[in-house]
Amino acid sequence: MELQQDHMSTTETTGRCRPTPAPRIGERNDVLSHLLRSRKYIPILIFFILISPSQVHGEEISSADWSEMGNAQVGRGEYEEAVKSYQRAIDLDAYNPDLWYNKGLALSGLGRYEDALECYQRATKLDPFDAEIWLERGAALSGLGRYQEALASYDRGIEFYAGDAGAWNNRGTVLAKLERFGEAVESYDRAIMIEPLNPDAWNNRGTVLAKLERFGEAVESYDRAIQIEPLNPNAWNNKGSALHQLGRYMEAQDCYDRAINLDPLHPYAWHNKGLLVPTLDEETEDLFALSRKRIYVETEMKRSPFQFWDENSYQEKLKENEKLPGWRVPLVVASILAVGLLLNLGGKGRQIYPDSIKSSLTRLVLVGDRSINKRR
Repeated sequence: MELQQDHMSTTETTGRCRPTPAPRIGERNDVLSHLLRSRKYIPILIFFILISPSQVHGEEISSADWSEMGNAQVGRGEYEEAVKSYQRAIDLDAYNPDLWYNKGLALSGLGRYEDALECYQRATKLDPFDAEIWLERGAALSGLGRYQEALASYDRGIEFYAGDAGAWNNRGTVLAKLERFGEAVESYDRAIMIEPLNPDAWNNRGTVLAKLERFGEAVESYDRAIQIEPLNPNAWNNKGSALHQLGRYMEAQDCYDRAINLDPLHPYAWHNKGLLVPTLDEETEDLFALSRKRIYVETEMKRSPFQFWDENSYQEKLKENEKLPGWRVPLVVASILAVGLLLNLGGKGRQIYPDSIKSSLTRLVLVGDRSINKRR
């Protein structure tokens, strides 16, 4: 059976990038800007725009104002509305690359990577030397699974600005998806040189080192990630997986326990801890009880996802289960292990990415930047 680590998450699957100071485009009315930042004033603002006497004199809301509205909507997660606002801005100023860039970010936030890619293409034609546009173009391409093109786009962005740790981190993710693990490690090293306290780069570095079966070095990288971000259950699970591979089973169990304490329904930590049953005989009964509790919790949550955990109800179910004849317990354990084997055929040690990031490394989490960089 293979161990499972969590997904590598990068910007390419979320359309998110590092927060940086947003440049101003055109002049901006301070009162209008204040209204745009507050959701409750949006309907009032639109009403006055429609009936404003300024319309009689031929004045219209500016492209910069529509862009500001889109920025406010992105900040609230209203990506559909932001796309419409950015399009209104583009209708008034189609040769502004920042407007195409912003619209691309909003579309990426909706997972519409093809449409986002078109926006980034338009932006690069208008400003071919803007590093951020090339990096977001790479993110969209990676979201589409076009990793070789994504790598070229990341390289182009880094050519114009090599001091972005997030860019090197995401480049490493793409290289990992292309199974170019040695180069991926080098890319993460560059990210760490720029930002030594970047937990995502350390976590991702450990993941790729584990892919290279350099488990001792992987543990060291996970330790650094945990030092920086101790409440990340994925890093604890990943460290446990590397320790598991080294045969340090008790330490691995401690890591899985930490991951489960931080995320009681963490699927990979439960799976990996279950694999310790045959190696830790004295823990078998306890692990089996924990597995039954996990199964019960997941079943109840699927049945009624908005109900809170009821410990008394679980204990009643547990007593009923304990009425099973003794010979059926090992049969259930064997069944659980068999299912794990069937689910995990195809490779040794799944590593972490995300999503999210939904990477080609299946269960590896490459963690990337966590905020939208929008321009005004």
